[in-house]
Amino acid sequence: MCLLWEVLQYLNDIMIKSNYFKKIINRKSPYLIAEIGINHNGDLNLAKRMIVSAKKNGADCVKFQLFKSNEYISVYADKAGYQKKYKNFKNLSQFEIIKKCELKFRDIVKLKSFCRKIKIDFLCTPFEISSLKELAQLKVKAIKISSCNLTNTIFLKEVLKTKLPVILSTGMANIQEVKRAVKIFKNKTDLIILQCTSNYPSKIENSNLNVLDTYKKTFKTPVGFSDHTEGNLAASIATAKGAILIEKHFTLSKKLPGIDQKASIEPKEMYYLKKNLLDTKKILGSNYKTLSNEENQTIKSLRRSLVASKRLFKGSRIDKRDIMIKRPGTGLSPSQIDKIVGLKLIKSKRKDEIFKMKDFEK
Repeated sequence: MCLLWEVLQYLNDIMIKSNYFKKIINRKSPYLIAEIGINHNGDLNLAKRMIVSAKKNGADCVKFQLFKSNEYISVYADKAGYQKKYKNFKNLSQFEIIKKCELKFRDIVKLKSFCRKIKIDFLCTPFEISSLKELAQLKVKAIKISSCNLTNTIFLKEVLKTKLPVILSTGMANIQEVKRAVKIFKNKTDLIILQCTSNYPSKIENSNLNVLDTYKKTFKTPVGFSDHTEGNLAASIATAKGAILIEKHFTLSKKLPGIDQKASIEPKEMYYLKKNLLDTKKILGSNYKTLSNEENQTIKSLRRSLVASKRLFKGSRIDKRDIMIKRPGTGLSPSQIDKIVGLKLIKSKRKDEIFKMKDFEK
């Protein structure tokens, strides 16, 4: 009952209106997004296989990217550091690499329909305004804003016009830039803020998960983690820090061609990530200290009781020297020692025998 009250109070404090976001907040484990992104390499059938695998291995949602390369990447744009590491793309520009992974809006419509059919949530990140408008037309449940658009205030204001809930990633940003972006949405639409380190993969020491506390305190909004690290440790710690949403890049195989494949997790890794997140929530428990069910038997064996320090005969008056404190915990608690000192025994007690109140004269 107390936990339910806490959830209701939390919802009230952050003024969540979206049923979609309420569903995310009320879950027993963080909402797990499999970020397929551009790992489909422009192949619609591969994208569908990824959706099926993500669902099978515990993802609650799959996310894609909708963009028009010629509207958001200059042909003169240099490649990011992690993109330059791929020898297969040595002779391609950033524009050419991304262009090869571009899906049409009609493809996104098909993927959303496919997700509905197999009962997994669908999200998509728009990278420029025309793609944003198409997604709004498609009536997606929320708009995920990529870290690369965090400082694009023109784009952010267009997102606000859609009146859709917002999931805001904060990679590559300082706190002032985050504040400016949040100000656009705060109290105007539902918002979840994600901590993110924009490298693929990112170093675990750069996760900076303590900032989740800062986000919660400063913005009074739900928080999550867009995790680009290898392994599940960072996601589990983010969950312990209060993240209600975890996003992780997903692929069927890291050996597939593409600049994001090696920074993604495969199906088996997704399965164990889901398990780890569930276990993390179980480990956290509640804010109230209680006796667990499994301790009910242990408490009898390991706690202490008041026992006779020697052979005591009927009619003896109990002195503190007649008492020792030993296991098990099935008799009188040590805190009750003053209650029996001076009382007369109505039955004899053997050494180490547990005292009970019925052993004494009333």
